[in-house]
Amino acid sequence: MKIGTCNKCGKETYVEIHHILPKSTFGENDQKMDLCPNRHTDYHQELGTKNLKNPDMVFHFYFYSRWKHGLLGLLILLAFFYFL
Repeated sequence: MKIGTCNKCGKETYVEIHHILPKSTFGENDQKMDLCPNRHTDYHQELGTKNLKNPDMVFHFYFYSRWKHGLLGLLILLAFFYFL
């Protein structure tokens, strides 16, 4: 662990390097982000152990982006384009 900024919650705290594409399926890769321990645990609990072995790279990028940005971000974006 190192001190840095969590890419999910924005806190300046100890962060862990998280592999967006699971090392168990894709091996060592450069798709990484810094997460505080709480957000790292949340991510793995939401993903579940069943999907960690999913070999579909698109699934993991989709799941990560959906988890990171959440429904609120999507709604704000849709509202922005709706009122243009």
